[in-house]
Amino acid sequence: MKQNRNLIILLLVSIIGVVGVTIAYFSSTTTFDNVFQTSEYGTTYIEKFVSPDNWLPGDETEKTLQVTNSGNVDEAVRVKVEESWVSKKGTTLPLTQGDNVAALINFINNDDWTKVEVDGENYYYYYYNYKLAPGETTSKLLDKVTFNPLINAKSTCVDTVEDGVTTRVCNSDGTGYDGATYTLTLTVETVQYNKYQDAWNTSVNIAASKPEPEPEPEPTPTGAEYLATNAVNAANAEYNATTKGKMFQFSHTVNGNTVNEARYIGDAPNNYVYFNCDEPQEGVEYNYASSCEVWRILGTFDVEREVDDEENPGHKKTITEQRMKLVRGTSLSTTMYWNNGSNNNDWTDANASLKVFLNGDYYNGTATEGLKASAREMIDEAKYYLGSVSYDSTNKFGTTEKIYGEERGTTLCGACNSDTTKLTWTGIVGLMYPSDEYMVYGNGVNATCYNSPILCNSGSLVSAGWVFNSNILQGETFNPNTWLLSSKASNSDDVLYASASGSLNSGSKNYIGGILAGGVRPVVYLSADVIIKDGDGSEDFPYILKKIQQQ
Repeated sequence: MKQNRNLIILLLVSIIGVVGVTIAYFSSTTTFDNVFQTSEYGTTYIEKFVSPDNWLPGDETEKTLQVTNSGNVDEAVRVKVEESWVSKKGTTLPLTQGDNVAALINFINNDDWTKVEVDGENYYYYYYNYKLAPGETTSKLLDKVTFNPLINAKSTCVDTVEDGVTTRVCNSDGTGYDGATYTLTLTVETVQYNKYQDAWNTSVNIAASKPEPEPEPEPTPTGAEYLATNAVNAANAEYNATTKGKMFQFSHTVNGNTVNEARYIGDAPNNYVYFNCDEPQEGVEYNYASSCEVWRILGTFDVEREVDDEENPGHKKTITEQRMKLVRGTSLSTTMYWNNGSNNNDWTDANASLKVFLNGDYYNGTATEGLKASAREMIDEAKYYLGSVSYDSTNKFGTTEKIYGEERGTTLCGACNSDTTKLTWTGIVGLMYPSDEYMVYGNGVNATCYNSPILCNSGSLVSAGWVFNSNILQGETFNPNTWLLSSKASNSDDVLYASASGSLNSGSKNYIGGILAGGVRPVVYLSADVIIKDGDGSEDFPYILKKIQQQ
């Protein structure tokens, strides 16, 4: 009996446990709100057009259209173009009269837009070739519409005869293009970019991005710019073995104004240049050394010249250009008088013999050693300064810097008759200034020749300057007295020259219409658009020049 009672108790406990599981539990519920925010889609149309009410053949009417993506979705763009002409009587006119299109639509930016004809339809599309990202604007599709001037009016004529006189009256019959209405309809369509082919059922390829424009090519530096950029600042560097091949930058104060220029100085700078070359012959290898003369570059200078004023037709204006100044490598083979035409020191005189020769037979190439076509196309006229250089018994001609200022000063030549227009001369071929001869001794090259050119007369002094070293007659080995451009103040016939020994001098009797003549080294200013094509300026590899047309 005791064993059975225990079994029943265990069974009851088990039953109670099962009942407890079926009536006690925990639960929870969570809701997720999934919100989809669409992107803003927007397009702005930029159109410019004023409808004309009296459109005549030949009239141009401005018409532009651009599209801006003002939303947040990449877009594709196309424009549907439809045209129609309706006569005054309401009949539909063709778009052409014979071979002439009645309305000429000037579509532009053809690299950005592609025209697509639609088979069997009287309209066509222009697709913008690139995806239009938010904030971007297309280029203009067109800029104007012109009524073709070749379109004729259509009229009906009636003749009446009275007293043997026939009068013909012609009036528009209302069926032509006169009095008609032209309608140009541009329908802009946009669609999100990634669906444009399906939406428009087109195989046109619209690029994902517009290519970056090719950078504008850097303009080729002119020869003057190239040389001046590499010049040595004369204020910070003296002439030495390291700098001798370069130009030196000089700054002068003339009449209260600052004048900047760059010059070759010293005894042997790298300023050789091939010039006055023969034209190449077909089938013959071109040899610069045998086909050209070798000239020398004096430096680069700001040069004034007159040009036509495009804003004021019929007038001139003065421009300033940075240009290279060249001097012939040696003197011409024949000595000449400075002026035995009028026997005075007025370079502007109509009969000044050396000026007439240099700008006549020499420039035209009719003289034996004259300029050839290749040289003439590289040079241009320039303003030359003709200020007279003063002299006194104590200081003589003074320093090179003082002479430089007087060359550009206001003292007229003795034969100039107070005519201030004779302070300058605009021409093509000139001579060296005294400063060209003696500025080469600056920056520590030789203080005596720089500060007192009249004392620059011994071999050890004067040979330090390349100009003197090259003042030799062509085909000879000696230096003649070499003519310079400036006159001596307070005298009607004295002009300046570099003597055969190197010093600055002036002369009248022996040098103007007298028994002796001087060496001539022509000087020219190259056009501003002449570049250095090759060479390093050394005597073995002179610069090679080329004339270009800069935009």
